Amino acid sequence: MTTRLARRLAQLGAERRGMLMGFLPTGFPTPDRFRAAVQAAFDAGLDALEVSMPGPAPELDGPLIQAAAQQAAAHLDSIPAALRLAASSRSSDDDTIVALAYASTFERISTEAFFDELLAADIDAYLLPQHPMSEQLVLAEQARERGIEPVLFLYLQEDLALLAASTIESPVIYLQSADLRTGGTFNPEKAAERLGELAEAMGDRHYYVCVGFGVRGPEEVIEVMGAGAHGAIIGTQLVRAAEEGPDAVTALVDGVAPALVGRALHRAKEVGR
Repeated sequence: MTTRLARRLAQLGAERRGMLMGFLPTGFPTPDRFRAAVQAAFDAGLDALEVSMPGPAPELDGPLIQAAAQQAAAHLDSIPAALRLAASSRSSDDDTIVALAYASTFERISTEAFFDELLAADIDAYLLPQHPMSEQLVLAEQARERGIEPVLFLYLQEDLALLAASTIESPVIYLQSADLRTGGTFNPEKAAERLGELAEAMGDRHYYVCVGFGVRGPEEVIEVMGAGAHGAIIGTQLVRAAEEGPDAVTALVDGVAPALVGRALHRAKEVGR
C-alpha cells in the first residue's frame, strides 16, 4: 500500500522539485475558514499540510500558533472530528494531510486508537513532535504495517545514531532547523549544520528531509534547499495567512513555490541521497 505522502515524494523527485509543507491547527480560524484556507493552499500548489489535533500547543510553538491552537480547539470537540474536517478539506483525493499529535493528545487516546482514527478518516500520515526518537521508531514500524506513513521529528543530535541504525526504509524526516520556537528567527548556518550532520549519519541510506522552524518564505526555503533538504515547512506564516483569508494563503504559496526549483534544488540533489 502506497501512501499519499510517498506518492507525492516520488512525483516531486521525478519533477526535480522540492516539497512545500504547511501547518495549520485543525479548525483555525473557524471550521469553514479552515476548509477554505486549506483548499486555497492545495490549489496554489502546497504539497502537504500538517494539521494539529484539538488541544493546547506546547512550548516548542510560538505565541501565534499557541493562540491559534486555542482558538481552533473551541470549534472541535474530538480527535475524530478534527480528522474528518481535515480530510474533507482536500481539493483532490491525492492531497496529502499529515496529522500532528502532541503528547497531550495521548492523554485521551492510545496510539493504536489514534492509528485507527487516522485510517477511519482516510488520513495516512502523521507526526509526533514530542515523542522521543526511540518511541517514534517503534511506532513507525507499527504504522507502516498498517499502511500509515510516519514523519519522524528530529531535533536532538544524539538521535542521529538511533535514526541511522533503524530499519525504517526511506524515512521521511522533519528536521528542526535550530533550538528555537516556531516563528523564531531563522539561522541558516545552524540549519545547514544539522542537515550536514544528518547526511553524515545516514551515509548511503535513502531518506527525505524537510526543514521547519523559522522558515518564513522564499529566502529561507532557498537556504535549506541549497544545504541539501528535500523540502521546507512553513507554519507561522501560513497560520497568519489563514487568519487573513484564502487570497493571502494563495499569495504565500505562490510566492514560495519558485524557491523549490532551479539552482537551489540542483544543489540539494548534488549533496542529497
